[in-house]
Amino acid sequence: MKINHHKLPEHALSGQRQLTHFHFGQPGLGGKIYLQAGLHADELPGMLVLHYLKRLLSQAERRGEIQSEIIIVPLANPAGIAQVLLNSGIGRFDLVSGRNFNRDFPDLARLAEPRLASILSDKAKRPGDEKWLRQQIRAAMVAALHELPAPSEVVAIRQHLLQLACDADLVLDLHCDDHAILHLYADPAWRDQVETLAQFLAIDTVLLSQDSGGGSFDEACGLPWHRLAAQHPSLTQLAPACMAVTVELRGQQDVSHALASADAERIYHYLQHRGAITGPAPAMPQREIVMLPFTAGEIVSAPASGILLLLRQPGEWVGKNEVVAEIIDPITDTVKAVRAQAGGIIYASRRAPFVTLGAEVMKIAGKTPYDGGGGIAL
Repeated sequence: MKINHHKLPEHALSGQRQLTHFHFGQPGLGGKIYLQAGLHADELPGMLVLHYLKRLLSQAERRGEIQSEIIIVPLANPAGIAQVLLNSGIGRFDLVSGRNFNRDFPDLARLAEPRLASILSDKAKRPGDEKWLRQQIRAAMVAALHELPAPSEVVAIRQHLLQLACDADLVLDLHCDDHAILHLYADPAWRDQVETLAQFLAIDTVLLSQDSGGGSFDEACGLPWHRLAAQHPSLTQLAPACMAVTVELRGQQDVSHALASADAERIYHYLQHRGAITGPAPAMPQREIVMLPFTAGEIVSAPASGILLLLRQPGEWVGKNEVVAEIIDPITDTVKAVRAQAGGIIYASRRAPFVTLGAEVMKIAGKTPYDGGGGIAL
């Protein structure tokens, strides 16, 4: 295992931080796999999972079993982890800009575009050599990122994370929700491969979206291949080269040795299944996976302020217009019903039993897209 420390621009006097990443295997050997946690720095389950996964990979490396380049970033947001207010972490939003840490990642298709003309010219001399073409486009993306200025610490974090991940074959960005079931977000172009991943990770619910908007990390890694193919007819037959997935590891309070070690073993077994690690891989689990379009989802918001009582919980299916919660005003004794607009499976909900008007109450994903479905969670 090699450990690299990347110094970030100093945000304030005497306050320089660094990004630390762990490297297993050898660059160019097999595929490239990238895993990170803590981009939302108040989401801790993934950090503990990668703590356990590093142990497993270190043991495999000593046995000579690593057959791919594997990069792990267990704390992807050192700026966010330092944001503490009244003894509580504020790790989802940058307190300087107010922006979500998992938004505004660079558009690699746009950045690589100036270098594409020469690549496509050389491509004409190498018909059918898709491996060479993928390597050249990846190199163009990395080179373009290196040339970008970094006007702030947070921008530098985004750019460095993307430099590490954008040329990977597989990217797993580990997150969690407030209170939730295991679920993941993925590009529908990788539907079959994502189903295999979900089988190994014991995930029953998958939300499919190619471009949900906002420039999230996973889509910044995977979406450029679709955009380049749409812009250049000669690339339409080139398969997307990066399977980038956001894995939601239950809720923020689901931090334990038992859960994290089990999740790490599941990821390890999946990497064995991919051939990234040798050794006897377990048989692929067989479970029913529900694939749901992101545009069939809804974020249920509070119609009033008051005490929140959830009547239905994550993992339950609810019908259209069904009452899923109540909000009680203890001054007027008013009881407001909270209803699902379209229905589906509740995959996440609010944990705190008090809401203000318009606050997020729960997230529901259905089977049929509808106008206004999807949306971007804050």
